[in-house]
Amino acid sequence: MRQRCNQLTILLRMVTVGTMVLLAGCIARQPNSRLVLTPSEFAAADWQEVVRRSRDSLVNFAMWSGDEERNRYLRGKVADELKRRHDIRLRITPLSDTADAVNKLLTERSGGKVDGGSIDMVWINGENFRTAKQGGVFWGPFAERLPSIAFFATQARLQDFGTPTDGYEAPWSRAQFVMAYDSARVSDPPRSIEALCVWIKSHPGRFTYIAPPDFTGSVFVRHLLIHFGGGAKACWSVFNRELYEQASAAAIERLNDLKPFLWRRGETYPATLSDQNRLFSNSEIDFAMSYSPSFASEHIARGEFPPTTRTFVFDEGTIGNYSFLAIPFNASNIAGALVAINFLMSPEQQLDRVRTLGDVFPLELSLLTPEERRQAQVLPIGAATLSADVLAAHLMPEPDAEYLLRLEREWLKKVLRQ
Repeated sequence: MRQRCNQLTILLRMVTVGTMVLLAGCIARQPNSRLVLTPSEFAAADWQEVVRRSRDSLVNFAMWSGDEERNRYLRGKVADELKRRHDIRLRITPLSDTADAVNKLLTERSGGKVDGGSIDMVWINGENFRTAKQGGVFWGPFAERLPSIAFFATQARLQDFGTPTDGYEAPWSRAQFVMAYDSARVSDPPRSIEALCVWIKSHPGRFTYIAPPDFTGSVFVRHLLIHFGGGAKACWSVFNRELYEQASAAAIERLNDLKPFLWRRGETYPATLSDQNRLFSNSEIDFAMSYSPSFASEHIARGEFPPTTRTFVFDEGTIGNYSFLAIPFNASNIAGALVAINFLMSPEQQLDRVRTLGDVFPLELSLLTPEERRQAQVLPIGAATLSADVLAAHLMPEPDAEYLLRLEREWLKKVLRQ
């Protein structure tokens, strides 16, 4: 009898706990009407009403985790300021690849999960945005209704790797490809694609690049595509099959020609930016590369790169782009995401971010107040960071995302696996 009572007690407890967990799950999935609004409601709303609705809420921000300094800055100073100003708690959801967030949203869309999503905003651009937009997994349009959009030039807002943004993502930051070298080891770095290829063959084992589809390795390979496709003067903003086939064949051929002269004879490649930077700091290779023009100065400041490190761009130009912030279709806190995005785009926050991280200042100077413009013009740059004028004079826009996707697939098949 006692055994039966014990069994019954255990069963009742299991049912009770299971019911509580199920109820908790249902409650957690219930949308908060204060925080969720439709695009048409946002279009008709007063901005201060959106700010009011966002107060005392949590915003989950999904972003690439590969930049430790940027993650610390957002978790610390930015989160503290957002809490102080707007009573919004910012929680970073780290991503090893932004495509992971896009795939999650695509799965939720196909599964009918239309609310209660775990991501409220995401840092994104390029082919990930194109895939997400095609899949209809972003909320909007919203970008043109944000007060801070007024500080961004029109060309920064309309396209992302050739894909029209249509207001479904808001510009946040700028990037441009640079190469780093130690001037104590390399006195005169090669300043063109052809000169670099000659240098690689003359210095076997001293050069490598990150394996695509890592975005830094991918952009390096795209420079060869553009070089063999006639340079920046060719039309890359819209995909052209004939141009791609001609340029990619030459680029793949050159990459395979260089392969035996790379670090470890091209039998393996660094997998991440951190792996590449470690090889450079250990003097195993003579060049490093990044989308962040200030990356070498940041590593010098942390004692990871020698103080004689400097950066350069190719005479023919290097690729640059904007990255954006977007809101998932099923975000739980749309009001909070809108306010957080607007805050991150604001001149005050942009100035602080550039001072802290050394990023390229993304706002249009002519659209700022005189004091904001003065502050932007005296932003400090590290010894290894090129001036904004030099970067601007050598800027090439990103090609259409279709070039990127096809070239990454071909690299995996015809270079890595050869």
